[in-house]
Amino acid sequence: NLTMILTQNSKKLNTKAKFCTNNISSNVNFTFIECFKNKIGFKALLEKSVSYNKHHNAKHTTGSILDFIIDSSILGFSRFSHMEDLRNDSTYQEIKGVPIPSETTCRTLLTTLPENTCEELRTLNMELLNLQALNEEPREIMIDFDDTVCTVFGSQEGSVVGYNPRYKGRPSFKEKIAMISGTNELLNVTLEEGNHHSNHNFLDFLKNVIASLPKKWVLKRIRLDKGFFDEKLFNFCEENCIEYVVKAKMYNSLKSAVNYVEHLPQYYAWDEINSIYSVTEIVMPLPKWEKARRFVIIRKRIKTSSTQLSLYDDEFQYNYQAIVTNIDDLVAREVFSDYNKRCNVENKIDDLKTGFYFDQNSLLNKKANELFLLLKMIAYNLQNWFKTSIMPEEFKQSEINTLRRVFFKVPGNLSGSGRYRHIKFAINKRLEKIICFVNKRLNNFTLQLE
Repeated sequence: NLTMILTQNSKKLNTKAKFCTNNISSNVNFTFIECFKNKIGFKALLEKSVSYNKHHNAKHTTGSILDFIIDSSILGFSRFSHMEDLRNDSTYQEIKGVPIPSETTCRTLLTTLPENTCEELRTLNMELLNLQALNEEPREIMIDFDDTVCTVFGSQEGSVVGYNPRYKGRPSFKEKIAMISGTNELLNVTLEEGNHHSNHNFLDFLKNVIASLPKKWVLKRIRLDKGFFDEKLFNFCEENCIEYVVKAKMYNSLKSAVNYVEHLPQYYAWDEINSIYSVTEIVMPLPKWEKARRFVIIRKRIKTSSTQLSLYDDEFQYNYQAIVTNIDDLVAREVFSDYNKRCNVENKIDDLKTGFYFDQNSLLNKKANELFLLLKMIAYNLQNWFKTSIMPEEFKQSEINTLRRVFFKVPGNLSGSGRYRHIKFAINKRLEKIICFVNKRLNNFTLQLE
């Protein structure tokens, strides 16, 4: 009897499939992003920024191909072969209203584009951010910098063996990133050889970032990890009235300073932040420095792993770090707290890797990989602007995979045409509230150009 019941249930669940409709799509909500792109004039901005023109009888323009790659990145189609799924989506085709290029056309274009297109795309990114700034109130910004290792699994041009904590001995690229703290706009990214140090050409990178900032964004502070520790950087910031908070390398001179501080508790009292961390500070020059600078010393309390019996209940040892800064109006614990906010850029790099596949460099040509990376940067900033200006407050800090799950990639049916066009969804009260909010914000959104 049990066998008969299980067989009947299996037959009931093992239903036939019919493939008789082509208007159900998981990309239907892209219509709202495309509406936003139209409102900000993104396609015209793209066509104007990239100077390379294909042959006059080409089926697709340079701008339309790059636009498709950007759309694919926003929607999570990570590989060129995956882009074919989007290309064959009839709903996406209807939203775009133009012929969609094949993945082969996309790869060929990236290989064909000249070297100067990289700088043109960086300029496009900054013009996009400038448009965003024109539609906001002026603000004071802080920039977090970091770099990340991107392993390759082929013989990509420009990849070399360097520091790689996860895949030791594998060739890699290194990507340097500048991101605004809090609002998370991506200002610039580079694709470099994997053996480059974090500080490689960093001062030039910083100057380019500062020079390209929108006028309504005023740079107040930069935050960096110890890989960027360099007196030339500090001198530049001090000459240009830029605050910096930088993790220091624990040179022997700094270790000696820590030892000095620990033996003079009457002069250097530790400010206990919690049961683990304490901070104090000292002003001193390192050897070969031209001047003394302020160091915040961080002491981390670590429980010893000794298994021997002790007369005391607690046995501890300490681990030390240091932060160098030119900020005078923050006490040591506030400097420590401010530096810890830099950790958000590491979380955002993870978002860039898992959501926009920044670590995937599958093309053999280095220039083509860099172009693809820069298009992903533009895609990221487009969705970030859409998210912060159009979507409900609860999604302002959401990562892209969350947005795709609750909004961008919810399946629906695009029906009707013209003014009667609408989307049909399964009953979903949360999505209904989001789309009502998005519709209202898009209707009220007006681009300011001055």
